[in-house]
Amino acid sequence: MQLPAPRKEKMSPAGPWILVTLLSACTWTTASEGSLPFHMDSVIHVLEAVEPDLGGHINLTVPDLARGLGCCDSDLEQLLLGAAPAMPLDLPSLTQERRAFLSSLLVPPAPALALASSVQHGVVLVPDGTTVALSPLLAGIDAGLKRRREMPLPPTALGSGPGVDLSHASSGPELPRTIDALYAVTIAKALGLAFLLTRHNKSKAAMGPDGCWDNVAEPQNFTLLGSPSALPDAIINGALDGVVLGAWLAERTEPPAPVSTLLREYYAAGDLTGPGQARSNFRRQNFAALSPTKALTGQVASALLLLQTLPQTQALFQGVGTEELLGLAHKAAQEFTVTYLECPAIIPRCMWEARPYKGEPQQLHLPLGFLYIHHTYIPSQPCRSFPECAANMRAMQRFHQDDHGWNDIGYNFVVGSDGYLYQGRGWHWVGAHTRGYNNKGYGVSYIGDYSTTLPEPFTLAL
Repeated sequence: MQLPAPRKEKMSPAGPWILVTLLSACTWTTASEGSLPFHMDSVIHVLEAVEPDLGGHINLTVPDLARGLGCCDSDLEQLLLGAAPAMPLDLPSLTQERRAFLSSLLVPPAPALALASSVQHGVVLVPDGTTVALSPLLAGIDAGLKRRREMPLPPTALGSGPGVDLSHASSGPELPRTIDALYAVTIAKALGLAFLLTRHNKSKAAMGPDGCWDNVAEPQNFTLLGSPSALPDAIINGALDGVVLGAWLAERTEPPAPVSTLLREYYAAGDLTGPGQARSNFRRQNFAALSPTKALTGQVASALLLLQTLPQTQALFQGVGTEELLGLAHKAAQEFTVTYLECPAIIPRCMWEARPYKGEPQQLHLPLGFLYIHHTYIPSQPCRSFPECAANMRAMQRFHQDDHGWNDIGYNFVVGSDGYLYQGRGWHWVGAHTRGYNNKGYGVSYIGDYSTTLPEPFTLAL
């Protein structure tokens, strides 16, 4: 899969809950009892079963199916992607179990749920060990299939005043005149509304955190690792994947493969050293190549300018002037870039099934002045998939705890050759990696014996 080249480019009391509804639409729901495991493989199997009926009899796409079941149907999606199609009740392959499974991932919840619970629904575990919200992913695929890209903003969104500098300085673009539907329905709307919510002091953080599944083999419940925000990591992952896949689909001239095939190839686990890296493991790098910060700022600004004109969201913008709105877009794009595009993703301890720490951890006194880089003698081979890297992490922790008698795995972080860092002792606890200097710096180790060779460039870049 070859990726396309980068493109150039005073509030009412009901307000917060309207905003929560829009941010959580198609993302948090109550999981059905006895449902399939919430894994991307389950989603792919269901889509493989229903796609012949969709294309062969009623000429609908998988995103049409999702929207027919209630996903992604806000004012903004209706305007940019068109009205949601009616979903026939007699689709033979859409059994009760499959419909319940998809609905549990796609149907929006009651408004108060999104920021009130640390249990997140509407998300699935993917083979690379990360978690993805299905709704922004399918919205991006829908935009790509329909080739919905640059569209003029309506006059009501632009007003009659002159252009305004987005960053209040020469580095920012003028007031945008168009909106890219692909970015709007995936990341731009979500970013803009999340930072608007922090302005109203209803959330301490606009983005994050990551979370943990109850069972990696048979995932059913996903719990956040910290206080819920309007834009947890799983929604960001789904939005990034939606942009990457949507941009790829929009550039194609031949008929697209079934969505199930597209997802199977994109989320495939295995060797990443071959040509092309259009895999979920590289979502941050691929999104960054498509979306410079300045261009992303413009897309967030366009989404906010449009949202302030739509009935569902007008009340949220009371007292927010154009200059403040554009400054908010600039802040959202900058913070998102620093947090998610300039830093690699870290697989948390719970996902590689770490043992508990023995005893009481010793706290590091931050900031630290040093970084100590190691490689492993055993395992001697690099790990190239999440299951392999997770198994290596468990083996190293057992060796360090049982054979050396240490409290935990010695390293603060470990680098896999699957595109990810793995959390060892983490940011705050003293490791056991460089005798005499454990409390002066972080210890980071590459998995693999690199006495005579170097890791691949993408692994070194981590």
